[in-house]
Amino acid sequence: MREARTGRPGNNFPGWVFNFIRLEDNFIGEFALPPAFGVPSQREYTMRMTLTQPQKKTRRQILEEFVAAKPTDAFARYGLAMECANSGDAASADEHFKALLAAHPEYVAGYFQLGQFLAKSGRTEEARSALKAGIATAQRTGDEHARSEMEAALAELG
Repeated sequence: MREARTGRPGNNFPGWVFNFIRLEDNFIGEFALPPAFGVPSQREYTMRMTLTQPQKKTRRQILEEFVAAKPTDAFARYGLAMECANSGDAASADEHFKALLAAHPEYVAGYFQLGQFLAKSGRTEEARSALKAGIATAQRTGDEHARSEMEAALAELG
């Protein structure tokens, strides 16, 4: 039958097989990338996009960029110190908390978080010292809520 239509030798497959293959090719072709796109397959396109797209920055990388751009920004330094503490980088957290409080001695939340960080790190005496300095700063700035929280944290340390 095929031989009669095309002039080429036929095979043993029934005609419906070729109709099914044409239908499948049309179906796949409708949902595939257009050939003008220059990528032969969806798989290759996905692989190229994965390899060429810039990787998302971590929260720490973003905060480090903020601090590098504005080293005097207390909130950026505080955020970076917290991120370091939460990710387990004790040395960097300690460094950033101390830099924050050296540049912004009135930043009350820094004392509280530094105290908690030091207490979790097993540095109880340093934690007490940070909390006492924070309580004095909170009294000076009129932040009674922070003062009461730091007094409670200090009492827990014993």
